Amino acid sequence: MKEKLTNNLSLKIIAVLFAAGLWMISININDPYQSKDYSVVVQLQNMGIMTSSGKYVEVLNDSDEITVRVRGNRSVMDSFSASNIVAVADLSEMDENNRVPIKLSTVKTSGSKIESLRSADNYVEVKVENIRKIQKTLEVITKNVPEEGYILGKVSTEQNALRISGPESAVSVVDKAVVNFDLANATEDVSMILPVELYDVEGNRINDSRLTMSINEVQCMASVLTTKEVPVQVTTKGNVARGYGITGEIISEPATVTIAAKASVLRRLNTLEIPEGIEIQGAKENVTAIIDIREYLPENVIFADSDFDGNIKVTAIVEEIVTKEIEIGKEQIEIVNLPEKIKGEVGDIEDKIKVEISAYGSNENDANEESIGVKVDILSYMNENSLTELEPGTYDMQVRFETPHGVWIKEEVNIPVIISEK
Repeated sequence: MKEKLTNNLSLKIIAVLFAAGLWMISININDPYQSKDYSVVVQLQNMGIMTSSGKYVEVLNDSDEITVRVRGNRSVMDSFSASNIVAVADLSEMDENNRVPIKLSTVKTSGSKIESLRSADNYVEVKVENIRKIQKTLEVITKNVPEEGYILGKVSTEQNALRISGPESAVSVVDKAVVNFDLANATEDVSMILPVELYDVEGNRINDSRLTMSINEVQCMASVLTTKEVPVQVTTKGNVARGYGITGEIISEPATVTIAAKASVLRRLNTLEIPEGIEIQGAKENVTAIIDIREYLPENVIFADSDFDGNIKVTAIVEEIVTKEIEIGKEQIEIVNLPEKIKGEVGDIEDKIKVEISAYGSNENDANEESIGVKVDILSYMNENSLTELEPGTYDMQVRFETPHGVWIKEEVNIPVIISEK
């Protein structure tokens, strides 16, 4: 038996090799080998471990996008695609140069005849940084202004802070988080959802996909107020020195202020009253004071000018009172407002009525007989005495004096008035 096996051994070996060659030729003729290139994205493994340890991994130079050359039989390659290639890089195997080796495999198994998977790229290059987290107060920047006659009131956001996280190099350039609120031509309260934007210290907007914000948009509310110009009304406290008086003129600088509030509030507000005004006790000359009127603003009312500090300059005009005696002739007395069917005339009086007239120093020249009016008002007399008609006769009636500004007569003067039928 052994002799049979070893007999013509060389010829038998040649025959086997020849048969194998014929078999290979047959396969290649019927199902030849082919090579084809595929674009594949490498999957990074154990990324979660890096993140949980406070590390941020960034792929450099698109090194996770590789080209894989696949060689296999035509019967397999005809149905082969990039989805059949598995390319992974395990971050736990990263070397000291931050390179992660790429491992290739295929999911094409049933009847597969894949001879090789090769790529010219053997590593994924990465950059590893510490993850940094910061918190920023949300800043609202208003753009444009409401319609004329309106101003911007309180601006608020549903949330006033946010957290920003990412690689340290990216987070470190963030200077502020901003919402841009456009209020052009607004005449009523505005509410809208707006995106949050990040800016660096030079005012450049940051668009970095590596950064993560706790909120990407926020609800913003703006109150739009109506404006109104009102006079400032200041009172005085105390009494001036004896022989002096307040002319009635209190000068405010500014005399008016522009306030802002909801229209329903402004409709009821026509004057800004300062009840605790300027102190004039014992004054013999003008008194000037600075008053902060902010505390006298009604609730929900503000100054329309944000630069106005609320301080006004108030001056009370104090002058010496001049008193002298004048004489009024009978011919100066005028009887007015007579009913239709009667007539009236001044009864018997002395040639002149002497009265004391007072004036502030600056108005002294107006304190004379020629500058005042002297009247007896019949209708006023009847009303004061509840009379519907006057019988003929003589009545004692009060004289009413009409004096220029800064001049007055306190003395009460009565004269006889004769009433008769027309």
